[in-house]
Amino acid sequence: MFNFNNFIHYLPEVVIVFSILLQIFCSVFNFKRISTSMTAAGLALSLYFLISAQVWPTELYSFLFKIMILISSLLILFLKTKRVFVKYSGHFNTLYLFSVLFLLMIADSTNYLSLYLNIELFSLCMYFLFSMDKKAVTLAESYKYLVLSVTASAFILSGAAFLYGLTGTFYFQGISEFINTASNYSFSTYVIPFFFIITGLCFKLGVFPFGNWIIDVYKNVDTKVAAFISTSPKLAIFSVLVKILGSMITFESSFILILFALFTAGFGVIYGLRSNNLKEIMAASSYINISYLLIALALYTKLSIATMLFYWAAYVFMNIGAFAGIISLEHSNQYSKEMDFRGYFYKNPLFSICFAVCIIGLLGFPITSGFIAKIYLLSGVLNSGIIILPVILFMILFMVVSVCFYLSVIKKMFESIPYENMNVIKCRASNSIVLYICTFMTICLGALPAGLIKMCEYISLYIFA
Repeated sequence: MFNFNNFIHYLPEVVIVFSILLQIFCSVFNFKRISTSMTAAGLALSLYFLISAQVWPTELYSFLFKIMILISSLLILFLKTKRVFVKYSGHFNTLYLFSVLFLLMIADSTNYLSLYLNIELFSLCMYFLFSMDKKAVTLAESYKYLVLSVTASAFILSGAAFLYGLTGTFYFQGISEFINTASNYSFSTYVIPFFFIITGLCFKLGVFPFGNWIIDVYKNVDTKVAAFISTSPKLAIFSVLVKILGSMITFESSFILILFALFTAGFGVIYGLRSNNLKEIMAASSYINISYLLIALALYTKLSIATMLFYWAAYVFMNIGAFAGIISLEHSNQYSKEMDFRGYFYKNPLFSICFAVCIIGLLGFPITSGFIAKIYLLSGVLNSGIIILPVILFMILFMVVSVCFYLSVIKKMFESIPYENMNVIKCRASNSIVLYICTFMTICLGALPAGLIKMCEYISLYIFA
């Protein structure tokens, strides 16, 4: 029987499916001019229905992540690059909508079969998006991502099959109840499926040593796609990890995840220090920030999960703002090389200040949301209730060392050079708007974080209810 309440719950996904059908219709009749506008309208309408929907308190967690996925996807959509996506806008927008749809379904997953299927479908969309620009991404690199992605998905499916053999169900809730009630099973029983599933998901997150594909992706694919892959998919994977880890979190599993996080942060810092390219620095930033979030997730306390939610909300705007600045630099024919934008502050001060705010936000400088997020995260780690001092020291060390390559970007922008040698950044209106919105939100969340912090703590409370 048709249930209207269930239909309302899935209305955001229905809107995106309808938008995909309209995109296919426009592609058939070659209506390229309205393709991006229709995609934006579909994402905005989906976001509106999601926000206006009434959800149970226990669903607020997935609800928040789906909102962040749609907001980040909408902002990234407005970024304008100068590559082949302008020519194939209809194909790009169709694949983009499919990707967002599968991410929303990943965030809504309640069992391993739907999780595996949606991850595979999303990876297939990303494979086509990566390979769309054939001049920058070679066939070998595309196949590299495809093979590694399939291998990671196979790990997830193998772990899920192992759990089904032990518990008789694929559902997260059913597995959790079985583990909590079964007296003849210990954590050692679940070591193999836990390791398989976490390994597969760590690949999707770009966690070292499973995420070396991140470097190739950031350097070679279009910056718009790099911005998308660095934000929205990771939001979806983190939303699933919280559901999965609830039944498997022990001291041993937390220790494994923290080790992954520390090695990832160390690799990111080393890679960032030896790089002089902005996109490579953003790849290093991705490693470092994901490691902080993974530490908060590994501790799995009410406060650490709340800090993780706030950190994600802050990271979305800082990261997308930084990529908006990089795309603007690419339009000035500098291709995001650090040495090429010396003295830009004196030609375009507003762009330089906004770009600097997003970068220092990723660094964790005061007055930005990045500073509040890092302080809040450290407080969550300190209050975890276990001996965690070495982890705190490593986190602080990585934060301090990462200052070197973050500030090197800003320093060049404010260097004084002869006026006639300066290049002008010709920012497209849409890129500038995205940069200004992200800068505004970065400052607002840094100046007025109390409301969002309370909401994150409220959501975290229901996760453990």
